[in-house]
Amino acid sequence: MSERNLITFLQTLAIRADVLDALQWRSKDEVIAAAAGFGLPFTEAEFDWLIWDLEVRLAQRRSEAFDAHFPLWETMWGQSYFAYLVKDVIPSLTEAEIDAVIAAGPAAPAGQNA
Repeated sequence: MSERNLITFLQTLAIRADVLDALQWRSKDEVIAAAAGFGLPFTEAEFDWLIWDLEVRLAQRRSEAFDAHFPLWETMWGQSYFAYLVKDVIPSLTEAEIDAVIAAGPAAPAGQNA
């Protein structure tokens, strides 16, 4: 399951600061290519839905709205969004929460019935 590859890749970067530093300002395509180079391929669509749904899950756990005023956004200041994901979002979630989001699959876009 390539969604798990994405999580493993982000968790790997949390302990490989040198690789995170090299990738944090790269394009999404370059990051996806680097992940494939590590043997952890995933698609842009998988990245987009999984990260979004994980951020929503984290906001729900914190009993906060996931909107422009989400307090965790402030932790992103001074770093790239990618570094924020690696250093702040992924470590804030339990494996059970991550597994639940993966198992649920992509949320239906607003206005569409599931």
